[in-house]
Amino acid sequence: MPVKILMLNALTEQSGSGVRFWSIARELSHEGHSLCFLERSIAKNGRLEKGRIRYLSTVETGFLWLDILRATWLNLLHGLAFRPEYVFALKPMPNTCVPSLLIKKICRSKVIVDIDDLDFEYYPKGFRRRLVRFFFKLFPRHFDVVTTHNRYLKDIIIDTLDISPEKIYFLPQGVESQRFLQAQQDHGYREKLGIKANDKVIVYCASLGITSEFQHVLPMLVDFLRSSDDAKILVIGDGVQRQDFVNKVKAQGMQKRIIFAGYIPHSDMPGVLKLAKVGINYMTPTKANQCRASIKVREYLAAGLNVVCNPVGEAEIFTDYVTFCNTLEEFPEAISKTLAVKDQDRVRAAQEFVRAEYSWPPIVKDLLAYLVGTAK
Repeated sequence: MPVKILMLNALTEQSGSGVRFWSIARELSHEGHSLCFLERSIAKNGRLEKGRIRYLSTVETGFLWLDILRATWLNLLHGLAFRPEYVFALKPMPNTCVPSLLIKKICRSKVIVDIDDLDFEYYPKGFRRRLVRFFFKLFPRHFDVVTTHNRYLKDIIIDTLDISPEKIYFLPQGVESQRFLQAQQDHGYREKLGIKANDKVIVYCASLGITSEFQHVLPMLVDFLRSSDDAKILVIGDGVQRQDFVNKVKAQGMQKRIIFAGYIPHSDMPGVLKLAKVGINYMTPTKANQCRASIKVREYLAAGLNVVCNPVGEAEIFTDYVTFCNTLEEFPEAISKTLAVKDQDRVRAAQEFVRAEYSWPPIVKDLLAYLVGTAK
C-alpha cells in the first residue's frame, strides 16, 4: 500500500550524502509511494530530474546558519502541509530534526534519522565543532528509527548516544548499479574536458570542501604524472577549496594534465566515469573517515574501472576487487601497474558483486519492510 514520505536533506544536491538520499527517494518513488523531498540548494533550480517526486529547495544566500534557519522553518511548513506518514531526515541537524520532531508530534508520523558521518570531526576545534557535536548527541534519541551505513559508526552511535541497538537499522550505501553497468562513454564531456581517445585517464571523485583529502593527494598525483607522459587526472567535485587547488596545479605547470571538472550532475556520472581507466580513492585514516562508506568506490567498480584505494572505512569489503595501498607513497606504482594490466574477469566480478550487494532496489525494499514491520 502506498504511503506518504517526507524526506529532509540537511545539505545540498551537490553533497555525497545528498546523492545517497536522493537515490533512496527515487527508488521509493519507483515503488509507488508519494514523496516530498526538501533540501537546501546551491544551484538555482535544484535537481533537474524530479519525476513524480514533489521537490522543493531553497536557494543559498552564502550565510550558512541563515540558510539553515530558513530551511528549518520552510521544511516545517511544507511538511505540515504534506502531512506525511513517515519523515526521513538526513543528518542530525536543526533544519531536518526540528521539523521532523514537530511533525511527529502534530501528525503522529513515524520519524527516521539517517546518520552517515561524524560531521563534527571535520570542523576545527571551536564553537562550530562543539555545536554540531551537540546536535549529534541531542536529536537522534528522539527518533523512532536511526539508520546508518557503517559498522564502526553504528558502534559509536550505540556507545555514545545511548540508543538501543534495536532502534538502529543498517542501511547500506547503495548505488544505481544498472545505470553504471549500462553506461557508455559520454563523448560530449570528453570534448568539453579536453580528453583525447588515447589518453590514459585516472579519475578522482571527492568533495573539495572542508572534508577534502585532495591536499594530501595532489603531491602524489604530480609525482605520478612526471613519470607517466600519456596520463591525465580528472578531478570531479567542487567545494570551497577548489580554486586554491586549481592555483596549486597551475603553479606546478600541470593545468593541462590535471583537469578540474567541477560539479557534475549525478545523472551524468556513469558516462563520465567511463572515460577513465582507473578510479582512485584516498581517505586519511582518521576516526571520522573510518566511519564513512565510500559511494565512489562502489560507483567506480560498477562502471568497470580498476580501483586503487587505501583500506579505510568499509573498503575491506572490496578486498577481492581493488588494489590497496597503505600509504600515499605506494599509489603511483600501484596506479601504473593497474593501467598496464587488463584483468577483465576481475572487472566483471566486481561489477556483479556491486550489482548483487549494493543495488538500491533491494536495499530500499528491505528498508520499507522493516519500517512497516516496526509500525505494527
